[in-house]
Amino acid sequence: MIDLVFVYNSLWSNSKSTLIFAGEYYYKIKGSLIMRTLFFILFFVLGFCHIQARGQKPAHVIITAGQSNTDGRVPNNRLPDYIKAMAVDSTYTAGAYKYCHIAHNRTDGMFVPFWPLSHPKSKPYTWGYDAIAYYWLEQLFQEDFYVIKWAIGGTAIAAPVTTPFRGTYWSADPKWLAENTATSEKGKSLLLSLIANIDASIDQTLSKLKQGYQIDAFVWHQGESDYEHGKEYYQNLKGVVSYVRNHLTEKTGKDYSELPFIFGTVSRKNKRYNSDVEEGMRRYAKEDKNAYLIDMSEAELMGDKLHFNQVSAEYMGKQVYEQIKKTLSDDPHVYVAKYKGDRACAISYTFDDGLAEHSTVAAPELEKRGFRGTFWVCGYYTEQGASAKVPRMTWDELREMSKKGHEVSSHSWAHKNAKRLTIEQVKSEIEKNDSAIYANIGIVPRTYCYPYNYKTEEIVSMASKGRVATRTKQISIGGKSTPERFDKWLKDLMKAEDWGVGMTHGINYGYDAFKSPSLFWEHLDKVKSMEDQIWVGTFCEVASYIKEREEIQLKVSNKKNGMTITPKLKLDRKLFAEPLTMVIQGETMNGILVKQGRKELPVYINGNKVMFDFNPYGGTIKIHFN
Repeated sequence: MIDLVFVYNSLWSNSKSTLIFAGEYYYKIKGSLIMRTLFFILFFVLGFCHIQARGQKPAHVIITAGQSNTDGRVPNNRLPDYIKAMAVDSTYTAGAYKYCHIAHNRTDGMFVPFWPLSHPKSKPYTWGYDAIAYYWLEQLFQEDFYVIKWAIGGTAIAAPVTTPFRGTYWSADPKWLAENTATSEKGKSLLLSLIANIDASIDQTLSKLKQGYQIDAFVWHQGESDYEHGKEYYQNLKGVVSYVRNHLTEKTGKDYSELPFIFGTVSRKNKRYNSDVEEGMRRYAKEDKNAYLIDMSEAELMGDKLHFNQVSAEYMGKQVYEQIKKTLSDDPHVYVAKYKGDRACAISYTFDDGLAEHSTVAAPELEKRGFRGTFWVCGYYTEQGASAKVPRMTWDELREMSKKGHEVSSHSWAHKNAKRLTIEQVKSEIEKNDSAIYANIGIVPRTYCYPYNYKTEEIVSMASKGRVATRTKQISIGGKSTPERFDKWLKDLMKAEDWGVGMTHGINYGYDAFKSPSLFWEHLDKVKSMEDQIWVGTFCEVASYIKEREEIQLKVSNKKNGMTITPKLKLDRKLFAEPLTMVIQGETMNGILVKQGRKELPVYINGNKVMFDFNPYGGTIKIHFN
């Protein structure tokens, strides 16, 4: 037995070569068949366990913090259907994610299965953007992961300099921290509470995981309550991030000085929006190579003008997921471009109400430049055609435009103001127009535009069913247009890497017609000259591309002289049918062959980037480097 114990210890503590030597030693001393058999059973069992333990990847850990939009204020009955499906009651107040475990506003180091719940005791059954991120991370990881979260609504970073004071703060100012204690100890410091949560989580749970753990990202949304201290926000935010990174490095002994920091801007529609706060965020993201800013400047809010609605919360959550996925990629140099052709931004030109000159003037001008537009029509007007008070396009004209690649889509049957209609009447308006477009043109509208741009959350939810997207944001490019305004729009889109949705009605006549149509043609000429930077697509094309890009998963495997990329997308392929652009970034490459199935894909090379368009449902892509 003494010799057996010796071998057991050797198996666990030594290298592979030493293990073999120990086995041989034992075999020579104990010559019996029984002992040899016992030894080899022990050798393979312990060796297998040892290899398994060493081969496991560390558990993923996310740190999430901020104020009310991080805590969550969207009612649980507005959760996406894919999360509602995990609920165990009809009000969606109870349920559990399969893999996500969270320590939310606690300092005992214990984790529980995640379900969307917020901090306020009066309205606990609400959710924030992070619920979306965790859902998609579950689909990516397919194994247990952990979230350390501290979020309290109405909280600022900037703390008062005089005492006594009310409220709680995220300040990382050393002097202020030295004079205050954690809110978890009835003090004023939220940052110290987050740190207490982190430390307890590590000590009580994470440090005891057999596979170890790795903190992947620090996720943050906050800033509304700093509207009175906007000019200080850059330094204040920088202090918070540095404090967390430094503490993690000191606590764990690992270098977390470059921990990815993922955060979002405050909506400009927020009643506490401050441009200095946004500028501070953008400055920090520009200066810190490991800070990733999500542009939420145009985010839709709930009626309180403070909190994201379900559309905005879902959008930010998916953006957080995308960024985490990108930072964790086995090969971060392989990714789906933000827009088609890896362009910096996208534009969709949309035309409302089906005016006759849309087919005789607007569409031909777009076609001259290789562009296609989106034309929102009302069947009631279209059936009147040229005899209408304001002449309209006919079904025949719309059919020809559709054949040429323009998008013809729905603007309701009779352009009635939904504010004066019941929800059933709104539904009837939508369905009647969809049927008319299908009967006369042969296509089912995949998008929708709200008459008078009026919409409620209920109307948006109903109109969005069975569609790629509905128009919820736009900029008027009609009568108010000037060369300077057009130029600023392009500059802002390029800077924010955003999707611009231009809206107009009349060209020469009708509502909001151009003062001079030549302004529009000159603008289109300028966009054409920048087509290597700007993607002009129909509303449906761009919306579909963005949705597909957000939800696609890539499995990258490097091979000798090449690689394989397997895309996985779970969307309805009949609705979301836009090809995506793959980018492989690295050293200058030539002689590349790309195939998806039996089809060879055209390859475009731009500096150190190789690009090709692919079918997200088309199966494995094989790439060969000559």
